[in-house]
Amino acid sequence: MTTSTVKVAMLSFAHLHAVGYATILKALPGVEITVIADDNAERGQQFAQMFETQWVPSIDEALAMDIDCVVICSENVNHKPMTLAAAKAGKHVLCEKPLATTVEDAQEMIAACDEAGVKLMTAFPVRFNSSIVALKDAVHSEHFGATLTVMGRNPGTNPGGWFVDPALSGGGAVIDHTVHVVDVLRFIYGAEVTEVYAQSGNKLAGGVSDDTGLLMFKLSNGVPVSLDTSWSRPSNWPIWGGVTLDVIGEFGVLFANAYNNNYDIAETTTPSYTWQAVEHTGDPEMVTAFIEAVRNDTDVPVTGVDGLRALEVALAAMKSAETNQLEPVTQA
Repeated sequence: MTTSTVKVAMLSFAHLHAVGYATILKALPGVEITVIADDNAERGQQFAQMFETQWVPSIDEALAMDIDCVVICSENVNHKPMTLAAAKAGKHVLCEKPLATTVEDAQEMIAACDEAGVKLMTAFPVRFNSSIVALKDAVHSEHFGATLTVMGRNPGTNPGGWFVDPALSGGGAVIDHTVHVVDVLRFIYGAEVTEVYAQSGNKLAGGVSDDTGLLMFKLSNGVPVSLDTSWSRPSNWPIWGGVTLDVIGEFGVLFANAYNNNYDIAETTTPSYTWQAVEHTGDPEMVTAFIEAVRNDTDVPVTGVDGLRALEVALAAMKSAETNQLEPVTQA
């Protein structure tokens, strides 16, 4: 670092999370969003105005500027070329999940960043969520005993657009939502998924991509896990996701809801009852951790390998849904 200000380039606002990340970056002291690169001119100019920065149509223009790092929020299939370009330019990378759409692409991204000596962090904010951190501590408490089984859910709304085009996203709900929970389980237990059986469908919205998924898998510590990854929430659902974990242990049961910050409204003047969600995803902690790693030249807390391991499980689940067979999860 040559200055105390960390200069960031946002590469694409195609992903819904880009706005949240940029909002956090703009609020952090000693951080500057130097440029937004987006091949969609209307979108790029809109967000450049919103975040009071400049827009350029190509990532090459952005990478040629005086910047320290990039945040990639493109379509999933473009994660690889953007990461490779950033590594070649010597810029550190925070890449939206899933890290890539194939194991080979993820490996190439990791190797390129290693060779260039730049940091590669996968955007897994849920492991930073306060309820998940508390759950990890409770799971390893002597009062809880051994974990017997875990039931996970990560339902959400169907984002539409390029998310439902496998050529751009690499799949559907299974690849979109499996990776978050797999990363959380790896974070909690330090264990890997060894095998997975999955069923998926597209009965909710139709189309070619899966919008429902149910996975059964086993961790290397012997713990069996079930996971619902469906885009099963209606469009008017107040929050985009809903990561929950039920952990059954020897001496008790734990439940964590990463989106449980809400308040209820029961009006006395009308017969109505509603609840308003206040999302707390772990995004601020995740983005801050990346910036501090860049600023202080320290290791990122979530690596490219973490992204690869979660991707391997999602791809194995997609294969299982096609073959109707139990699939091993092979680590590259």
